[in-house]
Amino acid sequence: MKTLPFKVARTGRTDKTKKQGGFALLTVLIIVALVATLSSQLIYQQHLNISRSTNMLHQAQSLSVAWGLEGWVKQGLKLDAEDNQTDHLQELWSQPLVSVPFEGGEISGQLYDLQGRLNLNNVLAADKEQRETWQKVFDRWAVQIGLENPLGEVLTDWVDADEERLPGGAESDAYLLMQPPYRAANQAMVMLEELKLLQGFQQIAYEPWLLIKASATTLPSVTTVNVNTATKQVLLALSDTLSETEVDTWLQLRTESPAKDTAEFRSFIEQQSGQTAVEITKRFPDWLIGVRSNYFLLAGQVDYGESQQGLSAIFYRPDSAPVQLVQRWLSNPQAQ
Repeated sequence: MKTLPFKVARTGRTDKTKKQGGFALLTVLIIVALVATLSSQLIYQQHLNISRSTNMLHQAQSLSVAWGLEGWVKQGLKLDAEDNQTDHLQELWSQPLVSVPFEGGEISGQLYDLQGRLNLNNVLAADKEQRETWQKVFDRWAVQIGLENPLGEVLTDWVDADEERLPGGAESDAYLLMQPPYRAANQAMVMLEELKLLQGFQQIAYEPWLLIKASATTLPSVTTVNVNTATKQVLLALSDTLSETEVDTWLQLRTESPAKDTAEFRSFIEQQSGQTAVEITKRFPDWLIGVRSNYFLLAGQVDYGESQQGLSAIFYRPDSAPVQLVQRWLSNPQAQ
């Protein structure tokens, strides 16, 4: 009977020891969990830093290659100008640059003649007759690509410096009533996307927009249309007397025998249409058409490591000066 107190006391101490041991184990587990969480976070952060540094390094290297591509294009355009006085689609500059591998990546590109497209800023021509002719050209072109409204006068009001509204145009007083309100640019267009700001053209469908991008441009000066490189829609827009048959025949002929001068193109139209030389010269003056171009677009792609760099650049090749870079856009295909 005297041993009972001893047994009870020992049992009490054992339960207390177990509770303390469980608490210690729980503490250790919490500490291990915290250490594991912190470690994984540090490792993840380190991985992000390494990836970010790698991407920045690859992007810097891809940009260096892109600048080299620009330099190569400038030199090629300069040599082409020294070699001949015409530009056409059978020349070396017009051929696509297939993917060329280099250590760690590859590069590709394509050069386009922007004077084979309609320059929207041509409605800024100083001569009134020329300006009105370009307005009619843009009206016909709008029909060709499926736009619903006449473009010529609306476009003129957008880029001219005054606020005097043409009969079919729109100035700032019309745009200030829109939501959100804005003013007419009253200066030359810089980007083709500005076309979507014009009255009647804010909602351009996808298919016409693709045709616009393929047949229009915005250049900093008034330019002629190169008949050796112009698209079918552009050629049809030049005159209301040109038929699809005549244009299709010219597109086929120029692949083998591009025009050496504008007189050669007018001679072709004379043979095809039966119009007199005087009539044709009046419809296709030298300020409207040409066979030599000064503006070119480079669409390039440089892939290096983790970087995929898109490059678009416009070059101006004057008659007696070095080739100049006019505009440049960079894009990341992964972000599109």
